[in-house]
Amino acid sequence: MIIDILNSEIVSICAVCISDTSGGQIALFIILLSLVVLGLLNLTWKKYFKKRQKSSS
Repeated sequence: MIIDILNSEIVSICAVCISDTSGGQIALFIILLSLVVLGLLNLTWKKYFKKRQKSSS
């Protein structure tokens, strides 16, 4: 009986920790990934497209 009570409490605590942590980690990953993509797009824009605009005008 004591083992069952401890196991259920541990499982419920772990489930909350996993869901909170993974949600935060997913959000952080999405934010960092979007910043990296925006940085790469900015570099690409400056390197390729601005030169074409200057040469065509």
